[in-house]
Amino acid sequence: MQKIVLEVTLSSNKSSTSILTIVAKLDGVKSMKLDEKKNRLTVVGDVDPVSIVEAIRKKKKHAKIVSVGPAEPDQRDLSGYNPYYDWNSTYRPVHPYNWSEPYRPVPCASISYDEQPTGCVIA
Repeated sequence: MQKIVLEVTLSSNKSSTSILTIVAKLDGVKSMKLDEKKNRLTVVGDVDPVSIVEAIRKKKKHAKIVSVGPAEPDQRDLSGYNPYYDWNSTYRPVHPYNWSEPYRPVPCASISYDEQPTGCVIA
């Protein structure tokens, strides 16, 4: 991983978002930071600096490489982090009960005949 610092020309908010969009589409970019006061773009990742400049210049924006160096390791405060914390003891997620209404039976007509001992049929 390397840290690449570029000097870019920013004329408006639209140009800064377009530059960030161009660089974000490149493969290997881990993070980006745009300092609008100093007109500097910092890119961290496994990316060729020349390909970043070429991609920005294709969109008619000016870019110049200021420095290329190794990326600094991530300095997060992991003092309170416990990867073996038992989440099940304190938090139980509520799962939705997926139940569907059963199909209703199709109504059908039933015809019954009552036979009389006299031989007459009543329908």
